[in-house]
Amino acid sequence: MIKDRFDLLKNKIKWICQNILSGNKKEKISLLLSVVLVILAIVSITKIIQIHAAEAKQEKEIKALQQEYISDSSDKKDLADKSAGSSSDTDDAKEDDPNAWYHDIYVDLAGLKKLNPDIVGWIYFEGDIGISYPLLYSGDDYYLTHNYQKEEESAGSIYIDKNNNPDLSEAHTLIYGHNMRNLSMFGKLRYYKTDEDYLDDHRYFQLITDTGAYRYEIFAYKDVSTLTGGIYTTWKFVDDGFKEFVEDTICQGSYVDADIDVDDETHIVTLSTCSYDSDVRFTVSAVRVDEHE
Repeated sequence: MIKDRFDLLKNKIKWICQNILSGNKKEKISLLLSVVLVILAIVSITKIIQIHAAEAKQEKEIKALQQEYISDSSDKKDLADKSAGSSSDTDDAKEDDPNAWYHDIYVDLAGLKKLNPDIVGWIYFEGDIGISYPLLYSGDDYYLTHNYQKEEESAGSIYIDKNNNPDLSEAHTLIYGHNMRNLSMFGKLRYYKTDEDYLDDHRYFQLITDTGAYRYEIFAYKDVSTLTGGIYTTWKFVDDGFKEFVEDTICQGSYVDADIDVDDETHIVTLSTCSYDSDVRFTVSAVRVDEHE
């Protein structure tokens, strides 16, 4: 469809150029304005084509990455059994296993780090949400516009805030990702706001790093109007100020009832993505509920 429109605009320019010399001054001005508008339309269509091509390229690369470096639970247990020199116990996969979440996937972080040492982990949403990407850290905003291969790309990467420690040891960690039109990266986070039942089936996600696998439960999500201060404040450790921050800044204004108990061992991660309003960001906050080191 886009190609047909592109061809139609090219034919329009050709027709205008053929008739522009034969008209009077007023007609010539009108035709020239038409040429400008058609050229602007062509530029816009070309940009859309490039964006779609970039999105398709990125998703193809990510799927290849997942196939090579991510395994399902059975592969993970097989590797653990071989390492321990024991046989697999099928009862470990029972639904009542408190570590069942940990067996969802196995991430070959050592292999990923050979591709790029800035890959510090993997983010994985449980269920069918489809958010499963490498987690990057560079100490700046480099990966806002670059993929995991350090190639410039509009979709960027999922990356940790420059003011955080990438080992997820701090009280509040910020993670960013683009809200892509094809729902890649953090594109599916929009469903938390648009579908009131979405949270029920998509409440948990995992962050897998060198230090361990961590499970988080989403408790709040909201629109915010700035990327400085407010919810975009990192915290090194839990203190009285952090407890107030959670209640007054993270929970306040959430689209769902948000109420959590904060103690000295609380770790919160806030995911942030853009929205169609350039002055608004959408954030999803979750608290660590389990870990496996």
